[in-house]
Amino acid sequence: MLRLKNKNKIYFYISCFLLLSTIININLSEYLFKNFLIKSIQIKNNSFETKKIIKKKTQYLLNKNIFSLYKDEILLNLNELNFLENMKINKIYPSSIVINVETTDLIGITYMNNKKYFVGTNGNLILPKYISNQKMLPLIFGKFDISDFINLQRILRKQNINPDIITKYYFHKNKRWDLNFKNNILVKLPSKEIGISLKSYNQIKNFKRIKPNTSIDLRIPNRIVINEKQ
Repeated sequence: MLRLKNKNKIYFYISCFLLLSTIININLSEYLFKNFLIKSIQIKNNSFETKKIIKKKTQYLLNKNIFSLYKDEILLNLNELNFLENMKINKIYPSSIVINVETTDLIGITYMNNKKYFVGTNGNLILPKYISNQKMLPLIFGKFDISDFINLQRILRKQNINPDIITKYYFHKNKRWDLNFKNNILVKLPSKEIGISLKSYNQIKNFKRIKPNTSIDLRIPNRIVINEKQ
């Protein structure tokens, strides 16, 4: 009989413990839900327009529980704004999120299917609605891969040629570039060994003053054709 009473006591204590645990968990859940809601979204970027766009894109986060938010989901949502790069999300408990983001550098303007796009160093074609651009950018003609264009700019800098003095780029079907410099100086590059050709161009430039409206053809190896238009 004593054993039965002891068992009943044990069951009673276990039941009380489970009941209290349930109550505590419910109260804890309610506390976490009420006190850990997103009330502030801080965006760190130098551009007012960029902040405005990101703020609009992240308004859905407000009043959501900070514990239920995953950084990868936020980043996936922001990736639709393809003019951004180097994004970092930080949760500041109990109720804030800080978004650190950079705006990609713009290196050109091109037209595809009758639509204007900015070309970014992050490898994306960016719609004008996302850009408040005050910088003069070169025009890029032809069907080109952005990676090829970025690589061309890297080669130009390696040869100490400032891309800012180039006003137009022409990409041809045989995968080669023509460069239109200021003063309407046209440089025709081969499809291969671009660095060697640009080195030859530098030697010409250092050897003699290149007049405006001059065409310099470097397409054939070991041969330079200069045509000075009158």
